[in-house]
Amino acid sequence: MIDLSFSPAETGGADRGPNATMDFATADLYDLTYEAFRGPYTFRLDGADFSGTGPVLDIALGLFGAARELADAKRARYSAAGGAGEYRFERRGDTVRIRQERGGTGTVAYAELAEAARAFLAEVVRQLCARFPDLRRNPEIRRLRTAAAAGPA
Repeated sequence: MIDLSFSPAETGGADRGPNATMDFATADLYDLTYEAFRGPYTFRLDGADFSGTGPVLDIALGLFGAARELADAKRARYSAAGGAGEYRFERRGDTVRIRQERGGTGTVAYAELAEAARAFLAEVVRQLCARFPDLRRNPEIRRLRTAAAAGPA
């Protein structure tokens, strides 16, 4: 069992101080993942709850990337931006063990992780584009939409 979700209504735009702005149509992937879209997210699986507040696009992309890497590797690692977590993934057969540096350890079937990560990335992109319409014109966001549609494998 894996539960990945976030609250679009509680997810802010740019995180560059009170007077700073970000052009979502032209921002690069670094800015979009590290300096924007902080909010509460749910990340639960059998044996662990890694939920918190952090950069939701970065988390969605990181989990998607880890699932993609685990298609061919036994291990993957992901460090969420802004100190939102350091995750280690270990695949043994069809089971993936996920451990957070300062948290618990949980397990999930690889196929379930891969599909949940793909669906979460697609949903984060869809919801953020609805909330921040300029994102629809961003080439990085278009690439993420295509990647999520193709899936991690």
